[in-house]
Amino acid sequence: RCQRLDRQSGFSCPGAAIIYETVAKSKSQIMNRARDQILGAIRKSLADGEPRTTARLEELRFRIQNSRPQVQPEFDDDLLARFCQKHVAVHGTYERISAKDVESAVVKHLASMGLDPQWHLGSGPVLDATQWTDQVFVYRKGADRDTKAALSEAVAAVAETGTLVMCSGPTAPPSQNYLPDDHLVVVDRRRIVRHMEDAWTILRKSGATRGRAINLITGPSKTGDIEQTIQYGAHGPRRLHLLIVESA
Repeated sequence: RCQRLDRQSGFSCPGAAIIYETVAKSKSQIMNRARDQILGAIRKSLADGEPRTTARLEELRFRIQNSRPQVQPEFDDDLLARFCQKHVAVHGTYERISAKDVESAVVKHLASMGLDPQWHLGSGPVLDATQWTDQVFVYRKGADRDTKAALSEAVAAVAETGTLVMCSGPTAPPSQNYLPDDHLVVVDRRRIVRHMEDAWTILRKSGATRGRAINLITGPSKTGDIEQTIQYGAHGPRRLHLLIVESA
């Protein structure tokens, strides 16, 4: 029997999201006020700071150029061996080649992954000097969600941690660092440095115009957030393969 029951009862959840206009406006106004406060504080700090006189700028340049790191770990390993060891420890792969073998090494590696000889191409001294044959197809543009592989060149590599230093630019879009499943990176052996501070020294002394982004990459993308099980490709490439160029 259905006495005292609602014969026309429906689902317990609302049929649509109901947000009163007053609430919506209030939330928007709060966010706008917070943004204005943050930007206002930044402007005030810049205005109240020390004037950027020529003498002050020269003082800052001198301090940067003559800065000394405070604490650095010591290790006696060969830089190349140490860098490769650290890279493998985070599940990266590598091979040592000469500059003339860049194309063949890329083709061989992609074939081992079941991929065609085509990739998105970045730039750098080694890559810019490479003459690509008509046996491969390269895209000189940023990567997208459909990109299978990309080939980039590191500005420096840090033996202390196995980290790559990547700089963005008109011909080196940062999307190549994160969107492909397979990321191949050329590393000039001469640019493997001992500590992270040494990498910043290279960047300052290079004199090259840097882009908006400097990315530090250590191994392929992975996470253990889901049941403490390592999953690859969570926020970037599933595989990171290095081509360490030992000679021109």
